[in-house]
This record gives sequence, C-alpha cells and structure tokens, in this order.
Amino acid sequence: MNRSGSLTRLYNATAVTETSLVSPSGDNGAGSSARKLYVASDRQLRRKSHFQRLAIATAALDVPRRELVNVIGDKLYSSEGQMLWPDDTPFALPDIDDVFGGDGSFRWVSDFIHFALTPPRQLPQKRILDRLRVIDLYFRQEHEERARWIAE
Repeated sequence: MNRSGSLTRLYNATAVTETSLVSPSGDNGAGSSARKLYVASDRQLRRKSHFQRLAIATAALDVPRRELVNVIGDKLYSSEGQMLWPDDTPFALPDIDDVFGGDGSFRWVSDFIHFALTPPRQLPQKRILDRLRVIDLYFRQEHEERARWIAE
C-alpha cells in the first residue's frame, strides 16, 4: 500500500461534521452576494488535532512539495470571495512566497506532511502559524468538506 492511498483511506474513514467556515453567496446579510471565507484563528491552528488533520489533508492532495505553494497561491490569489478573520474583520492575504520563507527546496512542506503519519509531540510554534493559516485557507476555499473535517 502506498503512502498516498493509506492517507486517503484515513481521511475518507473519518466523519465530517458541519462547521461554519464559509458563508455562501446571498447568506451574508445586508444583501451582499460575495462569498465570505473565514480564516482559522491562532487557537484553532495551534491544536494538535487541527495540525495533524491539516497535514493529512495536505498529503492526500498528492501534489509535489515544490508545486504545493504555487497551487495554494494560484487558488487564493484568484479568489473572488471576501477573506475574513473569525470576528468579521478583513484578512489581508500575505505574499505566499514570504509566508513560506522563500525556501526553494520547500523542505518545510515535506516535514509538515510527515505529521500526517506521525502525530506531533508539541503544539505548533507561533512562527509557523501564517503558513498553516494559508494552507488551511486553501482547504476552506477549494475543499470545504475536508476543511470541516480538519476543523473538528
């Protein structure tokens, strides 16, 4: 059994619950038709379970580590929705390359995906929260069902 297949089965075997991550168009009050996309809070991103589920979902994408940042950037930069913090204040999408530190080898991505199979021993460090937030935001935009599972 290959690694990708076992991760996909692990993801598919997990129940998905409803969580408010995205507000569909027309459901934003005040007559707005733009889709609202809520970013994860620091507290959510620092949970070990959220961190590991985010790693599992990222590994299941089966995108090469050097391409992952480009895929995320392309999708988030082309988003037509409104990105918001949980308190409804606007979220300014940072430069994706800056968030990932300009590391051409993207070694961090490989290390992160490793946590799909090995649970983290400690909480994610604050210095990587922006990276996790961008990855999480990608799932909230492109894979809503997986995003709900990650946020459980």
